[in-house]
Amino acid sequence: MAAYMRGQFPFLGVNAPAQKSAERAALAVAGRPTAQADVVEAVDQLWAAPEREHRYIGCGLVRRWAPRADVSFVSSIEGWITDQPWWDTCDALAHRGVSAVAHAHPELRSTMEQWLHGGDMWLTRAALLHMGRWRNDIDREWVFAACLAMADREEFFIRKAIGWILRDIASTDVEAVRDFVSGRGSVLSPLSRREALKRR
Repeated sequence: MAAYMRGQFPFLGVNAPAQKSAERAALAVAGRPTAQADVVEAVDQLWAAPEREHRYIGCGLVRRWAPRADVSFVSSIEGWITDQPWWDTCDALAHRGVSAVAHAHPELRSTMEQWLHGGDMWLTRAALLHMGRWRNDIDREWVFAACLAMADREEFFIRKAIGWILRDIASTDVEAVRDFVSGRGSVLSPLSRREALKRR
């Protein structure tokens, strides 16, 4: 597991099914959280542990709470994304945390713009990915504009995220993505274009 993450983080060696079992067992004893402050405190404590599996449990708590969260929860998520960041926690928090809160609170669009243009690669990636599970509710014009704005970024993780969010749009309207990639999106990197047009 550590090797898969390029030796950047220590691991306990607990696989995903065992992590989920541990999470369920802990919630059965402690009860599900009923206040956002308790969730933030718990995730902060999990983030403070050195082994990466603790953060995966924290991502699970974020996922459970996000549908009920208020807008301030995104500020906490921002801190977790940028603390010892890598794609594993960034993507989980973007897809399962930011996604749900931003979908329920459209006023967070300005925050997503700040993340997109703020210069932190992982927040940019999270902003690009956050609508990925919205299906027909994805704001295509915002996504297309975001992809074009980031088209000259050279980071692998940004180029991959551009392709992935376009592929998410393609899952409901592949022609819209083909038209974009062949038109305005022709400035995208070859990696982004390949990912966008991969068949699901």
